[in-house]
Amino acid sequence: MKPATPTQDNSVPLTETERAMHALSRLAFGPRPGQLNEVLDVGVDKWIDEQLESKPHTSEALDGHLSGLETIHMTTGECREFADSPLKPDATREERRKRNDLRNQPILELTQAVALRAIHSDRQSEEVLCEFWRNHLNVSFTKGYPAQTYIPNYEERVVRANVLGNFPDMLGASAKHPAMLHYLDNYLSRKPPSKAELNDIEIKARNQAGSRDRGVEAAAIAAQRGINENYARELLELHTLGVDREYRQKDVIAVAESLTGWTIDEGRKATYNFIFNHDMHIAEDRHFLGSTLRKDKQKSTGQGDRIFEILSNHKGTAEFIATKLVRYLTSDVPPPELVKLVAKTYLKSKGDIPSMVRTITGSDLFWARENYRCKFKTPFEFLVSALRVTDAEITKPEMLGKGLTVMGQPIYSCDDPTGYYDTAEAWLDPGVLAPRWNLALQLARGDLKGVQMPDSFFYELPTEKGALRWMQAMIAKVLPAGASSRTLAMLFQVIQGEKNPDFEKLGPVALGLLLGSPDFQQQ
Repeated sequence: MKPATPTQDNSVPLTETERAMHALSRLAFGPRPGQLNEVLDVGVDKWIDEQLESKPHTSEALDGHLSGLETIHMTTGECREFADSPLKPDATREERRKRNDLRNQPILELTQAVALRAIHSDRQSEEVLCEFWRNHLNVSFTKGYPAQTYIPNYEERVVRANVLGNFPDMLGASAKHPAMLHYLDNYLSRKPPSKAELNDIEIKARNQAGSRDRGVEAAAIAAQRGINENYARELLELHTLGVDREYRQKDVIAVAESLTGWTIDEGRKATYNFIFNHDMHIAEDRHFLGSTLRKDKQKSTGQGDRIFEILSNHKGTAEFIATKLVRYLTSDVPPPELVKLVAKTYLKSKGDIPSMVRTITGSDLFWARENYRCKFKTPFEFLVSALRVTDAEITKPEMLGKGLTVMGQPIYSCDDPTGYYDTAEAWLDPGVLAPRWNLALQLARGDLKGVQMPDSFFYELPTEKGALRWMQAMIAKVLPAGASSRTLAMLFQVIQGEKNPDFEKLGPVALGLLLGSPDFQQQ
């Protein structure tokens, strides 16, 4: 299935209604019922400005949806203590099950929180940008324990705390967060150990050999290898400069050596926060991207902070971030002219995120008709937009995670450091789309467990003026931007020949077809 292509002349400017729908498609996860008219009443530009305001915002309704989630606001130490209940060697099956439930609870609750915020928050642009940075600075539960005790705080302190701030702060926060240190193994990276240290490591490893939890043994073995380049390489390739741009292998090594000793406090009185362990650090002068890095005399963080300063101010980083942000918000093929404008804004504003977004939305290229309804929804965007447009009630939020898993995009579970792709080619495979179509039909029929369609959705549709008028009203509710000729033909086949249509039966069928249509997959 391919997205339906607009039939209008690309030289024709968007109408004000189309501009409002475009804003709700790119800077929100689609409209709630009646929201298109609300944006038109406020004014599209004013709505965007309000969405990007960085002042604190509270919502009692949203807080109510999140109120039962225990772990989402915990520190890493609190979450680790919550999930790390001791387990005796002779523990019963029930005791093991309870311990496993505690360890899985942070995963389940964070998944629910991310989805519920995207569905219910009236600060939609914040949620859209959180999804972008969540993938750009990806960490994953698939890394295994204790990732589930670190990532809830990563979402709060790295992504959400900086999403309307600036990229350098977010990048630095991610580098020092236990979730990233653990995910890309930098917490193990150290200078080559001495013979005495190696002997000590080997003794500890042998003593741990019979342990049920082999994490300590694995860490000990990894520590023998010394420097770890995983994070250094991904920092350059995926987080800042881009693949094979501006740097060489010697720069990767310089970063890896500079970040030795950046680890997690897991000592006897562990806080499970970032610490700089000077005994693990390779302290020497080195060169990075043409700059000379001197040994850190204060022994605070080695040369790591200087590395991040260089990368954050680099034109290559500005271009890479601009390209990804323009691709995410504008088109799978980002217009080079707009990328240049956003990169310039990055350097001028020192990576201010709202300023970059405003540069995008302030450009005629963003509002060009060829970029209207040209992107394809990811499974996350599809699920959230479907629940928003139908105003469905979520009675069992844990089912949201299961739906996303079936569609191939479980939250914080992308094993690849790239994160999930947001371009059409990644999600157009029929095998990927089949679960999406099935979910659309289940939601429409009321068969999606944990989600309840409001009775008013169908009752508000006019039935007294015939099937054609009823069909037009249904389309207006689900596809405020309008339907293509292909979708209209598909719906007409459903109602044609119905002299006395049973609208109660037709409603779920028509809704399922609309939610599964190529038009609804567009944004």
